[in-house]
Amino acid sequence: MLMFTLILKLMIGLAALIIVVRLLGKKELSQATPFDLVYLLVLGGILEESLYDDKVGVGHLLAGIVLWSVMVFGIEIFVRKKEKARLAIKGRSAMLIADGKLNVDAFLKNKMELEQFRSLLRQQGIFSLTDVSYAILETAGSISLIPQEGDSVKKPSYLLVNTGEIVEADIDRETDENWVREQLRQQGFHNVRRIFCAEWSEERGLLVVEYPDGEK
Repeated sequence: MLMFTLILKLMIGLAALIIVVRLLGKKELSQATPFDLVYLLVLGGILEESLYDDKVGVGHLLAGIVLWSVMVFGIEIFVRKKEKARLAIKGRSAMLIADGKLNVDAFLKNKMELEQFRSLLRQQGIFSLTDVSYAILETAGSISLIPQEGDSVKKPSYLLVNTGEIVEADIDRETDENWVREQLRQQGFHNVRRIFCAEWSEERGLLVVEYPDGEK
């Protein structure tokens, strides 16, 4: 009897998972928003509790799944009809780079770290910030890019300053803190704390982006 109940719960859980996925619409995993993942995680938690707790019967499991599915369906319908609700719940895309210029406020507002962003660029075959014309942070966390026209950087670039602090860069030359400060001074930048980021590449040299309102 216990084995039959366990199998029945698993079958109900699988059916519920299929139903919830259908309610969320046809999406690739990369298109799923954080809220979509929350829907599925909570559903998994409901099923897990029912499997390991004998006091939770099939009826309780069905009630929990039905209630959660109705809530998911209701939220999805609501956000599709109400633009403000959709933006509040699922967020909006953010323009991180426009016309080749970094939008520092967008980076800070979306808590996007420079090295994380540069890693996403490298995954798409772009090795320097100077090679990006437009970059949009999508609501699912992916990056959509329009590269700059012309020749791109073929060798790795290095982040020398990140959010007002000098970072170690593994370049084949004397690249200690004094070297970095000298490179910045040659470009007219004397206060590191006013710099949001500084990237150096052998082919393009130094790219410096300051905070829009002074120091961080």
